[in-house]
This record gives sequence, structure tokens and C-alpha cells, in this order.
Amino acid sequence: MNVNSGGVMAYIRLKDIAEKANVSINTVSRALKDQDDIGVETKKRIQEIADDLGYIPNASASQLRTKSNKMIGVVITHMDNAFYARILQGINDAVADLGYTILALSSGENLDKENTILKTLIANRVDGTIIVPSCDLENTLDYDHLGVPHITIVRKGNRNSRSYFISDSLESGRIAARHFYSIGRKNPAYIGFDLPVSCNRDRLQGFQQNLEEFGIPLLSERVMHCPATHKAAYEQATDLLRRDTKIDSIFVYNDIMSLGVLRAIHDLGLSIPSDIRILGHDDISDAHFYTPSLSSIRVPKYRLGYDSATELVGIIRDSSFPQRNVTYQPELIIRET
Repeated sequence: MNVNSGGVMAYIRLKDIAEKANVSINTVSRALKDQDDIGVETKKRIQEIADDLGYIPNASASQLRTKSNKMIGVVITHMDNAFYARILQGINDAVADLGYTILALSSGENLDKENTILKTLIANRVDGTIIVPSCDLENTLDYDHLGVPHITIVRKGNRNSRSYFISDSLESGRIAARHFYSIGRKNPAYIGFDLPVSCNRDRLQGFQQNLEEFGIPLLSERVMHCPATHKAAYEQATDLLRRDTKIDSIFVYNDIMSLGVLRAIHDLGLSIPSDIRILGHDDISDAHFYTPSLSSIRVPKYRLGYDSATELVGIIRDSSFPQRNVTYQPELIIRET
């Protein structure tokens, strides 16, 4: 871009380069595409002029020729969640390396909003979509009918017949149970997400099943659900620990909720880890900086985003590209809680 006589920023056109190089627009176009029918010296001179002028190819014109927007639509549930932010970074880095851009929107875990967003993305002619299905246990949206390649991440989706990239939430629950058992905790509780999502269901199921194998009951009154916020988890933990003073360990649905639980324990005058142990989930970047630092179950967030985006672009470019279902294994990260 440059500044025209009126002081307004203007895009450099092929015509501007052609006039300065004293060649045809067609010659400039072929030179900038590095085509072999242009002489080496001419090509080099045109490319140098284009660089000096600050020429940037017109993506819209390219899209008209190739019938591709080089854009990936991304639907996640919450933009302000550090877990999804890291996944988005992986998606962004992958598609940028492959010459694509992303259009990312948030559903707020609302099915109607997700449906509207998907229609918006298709209307904007995205080449493919990466979707975190909202409330997936009740989600009946048919992603196969979108008409573009798609991949679901974090959760499979009920009616998805294509690729998915998820973490093993059942194993996360088992890891939590083994951890508490290994440190001698016999009165566990669970604070989960109050919407119908498979991650919450599976973590609780794995946690409960493994505790039973160790002869440790997870009492129904010690299983609580609330919105996935600091405040809601704080209130839930405060109520739970006031009612039941025997609880010595809590597995929490995610790290963001865990921060509220940590505050509740502090305000109740309890000590971590002597009185009670806390285990979060996701291992977001801030978990290490909580006071005390939060033990958590790590999910490879960046890798999940990067791998799923790379896979989707492969499918977009070649319809015969082998589609995979990938399940990442979670990892226990022990810190101070």
C-alpha cells in the first residue's frame, strides 16, 4: 500500500508495477507467479519493483480464480477460556503455515447460536470447519450436511461421521481416582459442569468407577454441578465444604473452576494440602501461578488444535485424504495442591 495525492492509503495494483517496469500487466502477473516464460532478469526486476512498492496480492481475485477463500471456520464455546485460547493458537499457526486464515466465532455453549454461526460460516464460503459441539449430549446438528469438510474437536458430536480430535476424558477421571488413592485420600468429591457435555460425563464416570475399584465410595451428595466459572465454583465449594467437613479431596471439571474452589477453601480457613487436596483439569498456563500452584490433568491443547487444522486442510486439498479419529491421552501434573 502507499499514500495517494489525497493522503489516503491505496493498494498497489499490477498496473502500478507495470507502469514503473515499462511492461504489460500480463507480464507482471506472470513474473510475480514465477512462471518460466519470463526472462530471469525481467522477473527479478519486476519482483524488486513490487517489493519496493509494497505490493500485496489481492486475495479476493485469487479466490475468484481458484473458487477457494483459503479460510477455515472455527466454532468454539468460549473465546475467553484459556483452554480454548491455546487450542485456537494451534489452529492459527497450522493454517497460517499452510496459507489459510481462520474465522473464529463463539457459541457460548448455545445450540441455536451454534447453528446460526455455522450458517454464517457457510454463507462466507469457508473451505472447511473445525467445531466444538455445544452441549454435545443433546446436540442433534448434522455437521455432515454443511457441504464442506469438517472436524470436531474436544467432543465428538452425536451425528458426526467424520474425523474428531479429542482427549480421553474417561482416562482423566481414572487418573484423578488413582491420584487420590495413591496419597491416601478416602473422602473425595467432584465439582463438575452443569450442562450436558460428554467431557463432564466421562470424567465423572471414570473417576467414580476407579474409586469403586479401590473401595472408595463417591457419595451422591458429594457430586455437585454448576456453571464453569470461578464464582459458581466458589459458591458450590463453599456450600459443599460447610455441609460435609469430612471431604479431603476434590476433583474439579476444569482449572478455571478450580480457582474458585481454591478461594473457597482459603476463606473457610482450611489448609491445602494437609486438610484437602484439589485436582483440576486442562493444565492451563496460569495453573502454575495459582497460590498454591494447581495440580491438574494436562491435555495437549496446542497440539490438538494444530493437528486437527493440519488434517482439515489435507482433506480440503484432497478429498481422498485419509480421515482419522484421534484421542490424546491426558497426563497428571502434580504441583502444590
